[in-house]
Amino acid sequence: MITAKDFNGKSIISIADGSILGEVKDIYLDAEMRQVVGVYLGTEGLIKRKDKVIQRSAVAVLGVDVWLVSGSDVVVEKDSLPDAAAYSLVSNVRGREIQTDGGTKIGVIEDVLLDENTGVLGFSLGKVYAQGPLAERKAVIRDAIKDLGSKDTPMVADLALAEAGMIPAV
Repeated sequence: MITAKDFNGKSIISIADGSILGEVKDIYLDAEMRQVVGVYLGTEGLIKRKDKVIQRSAVAVLGVDVWLVSGSDVVVEKDSLPDAAAYSLVSNVRGREIQTDGGTKIGVIEDVLLDENTGVLGFSLGKVYAQGPLAERKAVIRDAIKDLGSKDTPMVADLALAEAGMIPAV
């Protein structure tokens, strides 16, 4: 299992000409937070700041030290991507609380747990307010999340599913 933090700082290199296109600053998740859909490279411009992104589908190799893409033309502005407004940066998910339907706090997200194909397995918890299996595991599976919340509202999880669900070892 991989955490999203493991990707930060990885260089992105073009296979076509060997140029370094940038480095991973953050990761974009899809609207349902089930899959990595993009790589955030940072912003460009002084007055009109534009987010630079590489779609996950353009990454040919997720190497241990670097990521390889087909060419330099894969770097695009975020706004040019379909559904880009619905994407979530992992850094905006970190620190979000998870609670039950009844409002009981479960924990606070520390990171996103991913499989080898960059699918979201679940969320690691930095603070755990619940007792039992969640306190021992310090993670909640993605399937236990019923409502993703927002920057201002917590995620809502099914406590029974969260306690019973195990993050698969990959």
